[in-house]
Amino acid sequence: MTLLHLVNCLLLTYAPYVIIYRSTELSDESLFGSCVMAGVFFITTQLVKTFILATFMIIPEETEVHSLAAVPVILVNMLDYLAIYMMHGWLQKKAKPNHLRILAVALGWAGAEAIVHYLIPLWIGARDIEFSWEYIEMGLLSNINILLHLSASTAVWLGMRNDLGPLGMSVVAITCTGQLILSAFGNHMKKSLALGFSSCSVLGMHFTIAISLFALVGINYTIYTKRTETTNSQQRW
Repeated sequence: MTLLHLVNCLLLTYAPYVIIYRSTELSDESLFGSCVMAGVFFITTQLVKTFILATFMIIPEETEVHSLAAVPVILVNMLDYLAIYMMHGWLQKKAKPNHLRILAVALGWAGAEAIVHYLIPLWIGARDIEFSWEYIEMGLLSNINILLHLSASTAVWLGMRNDLGPLGMSVVAITCTGQLILSAFGNHMKKSLALGFSSCSVLGMHFTIAISLFALVGINYTIYTKRTETTNSQQRW
């Protein structure tokens, strides 16, 4: 039973990454190395963030969610967008479709996060004799993070366009700000007893925010690409 529970949790957490890679053009275009490089960017960024938080930032140790405690985390988490920006700049050297570059960055980033954050807890905890929903929730959260990182990768790519326009840049800013706030308050919401939320409620709110940001930036990406294709076709004629 414990082995079955472990296998189920591992499949729930990591199988979507394999399915996405194999079912999209990422495998056809041989972009596995780009996904791995995105994971390297993620790990490097997290090490830098940890060093900055431990050395230069003072985070109040409180049991309640405090807005001042989230400010250093939000500021440091902005390094994620800088790293994603650098990753997109590195991928521009490859003659690959834009949507594949966006997907490669998101999948590699999310996959590295899933390995770093969930592999050891799942391997140790999911083999316990007593069944726990905590590890099922880890797998679900890992899947939700795919949407969040895909939104972040798309938002950064759109932000690098010179012809995006004010409305499009506003959507990019809203997406990035929403993710920064979610990343800063997510752990506090899950740990705080004062909020009175169950873990399922927190997971539901996490999914709602993730799908909303994904839909928002996805619509923005679709509008931009359609407009660009129309402009290019008119110029050819």
